[in-house]
Amino acid sequence: MLDLLKMFDRWFVLSIRFVCVVLITLMTIFVVYTVVMRYVFLNPPFWGDTLAVFANIWFVLLAFALAVHDREHIAMQAFYEKIPRQFKFALMLAWDVLILAMGVYMLVYGLEYVDRIRGSYHELGGLPKSVPVTVIPVFGVLTVLAVSRSICVDIYSACNRGGADAASGTAGVSPDSVDRS
Repeated sequence: MLDLLKMFDRWFVLSIRFVCVVLITLMTIFVVYTVVMRYVFLNPPFWGDTLAVFANIWFVLLAFALAVHDREHIAMQAFYEKIPRQFKFALMLAWDVLILAMGVYMLVYGLEYVDRIRGSYHELGGLPKSVPVTVIPVFGVLTVLAVSRSICVDIYSACNRGGADAASGTAGVSPDSVDRS
């Protein structure tokens, strides 16, 4: 069972990384193409900026799930080094619970928003407005999965090691122990 979870975790990270690489590549292509068409040929595409913005938003929100997974988010890492050891684990867990709540919020209200949004982008061939904002519930799901993994790993590590790592704030995955491969 643990091997299956590790395989899913690796698939989760690699899939999001691949999508992020595709999105940042597309964003770069859209921006370069639009700039060249605007300043060299004086005929910019009407869709270039819109697609670049969509790719940027999707990239940032999907990359956040990776940052949460790898514990590289801005969760006051410098602050963790300044507080007494017995508070590190509790603070890390509290921060994870807040991120979990945000992910659930984005999932629930994102689905509601996608369902209610009407209209289309005429400059994108009638693309429904619900398509680009689908990133909100996707962001919620990925964030919930990533932070749930961190919480489970930390609690499992704390329980199996007698709380020694939990007290020192090094239970589970810390930013320094993440496998970056």
